[in-house]
Amino acid sequence: MRDLWSWIENKAFNPRTERDKQAWLSCFHRSVHKIWGIEPDLENWKKPIKDRNHWCSDKNLPELRFNTLSLKPLHDSEIGFSYSIDISGNGFSVQLFYIRGCLQIHYDSTCLFEFKNDLNPNIDVNEITKEGITRVIKKRIEHPALHTHIKSEEDGYDYHNLRFGFATNNPFVILYQVAFQIIDFQNKDSEMKEIEVGRLAEILHSNRKKPEISAGILFPN
Repeated sequence: MRDLWSWIENKAFNPRTERDKQAWLSCFHRSVHKIWGIEPDLENWKKPIKDRNHWCSDKNLPELRFNTLSLKPLHDSEIGFSYSIDISGNGFSVQLFYIRGCLQIHYDSTCLFEFKNDLNPNIDVNEITKEGITRVIKKRIEHPALHTHIKSEEDGYDYHNLRFGFATNNPFVILYQVAFQIIDFQNKDSEMKEIEVGRLAEILHSNRKKPEISAGILFPN
């Protein structure tokens, strides 16, 4: 199962060049509201802008270097995230925010990191099944082994179904996983999450013999 996840990560969440990374982020921005099943907030739905060292959303606020995607799934509840990615790969930051607070996650490449996947697993693509891909997505994206919960007793909403996993130094995995967790998060057995798992598994399986999957194929149009 670990080798299959490494294969999935390498295929879908490991854009090689700076141009590929920019394309991945642009497609992510353009498509994530479709995964959530909402209309885009056109005020905040901007393509990532690149400065010298980071991808950022607003050149007038270079010190922040955050792209912000927000979602209001319930009447007065807001949950979403912002991120900053160092282009050279030296680090990244993700901030999860909700109605009563936020959780910040930082990765610094100069420090020791215990979790590192082999992005060149020895795996026979002819033996990869859609069912196997689905199982791995569920265990790594939907319910990762090491995860963080939001706890809040003040706003009256149940955040237990949000499971943010951060045992990776890959910002593209984290961005997708965070976006996935926000899908229909109030429902324990979410049909929308099942649909997204099926969509991703189908794309990975049908393109399994390609060296990589472009962002245009990975994300819904």
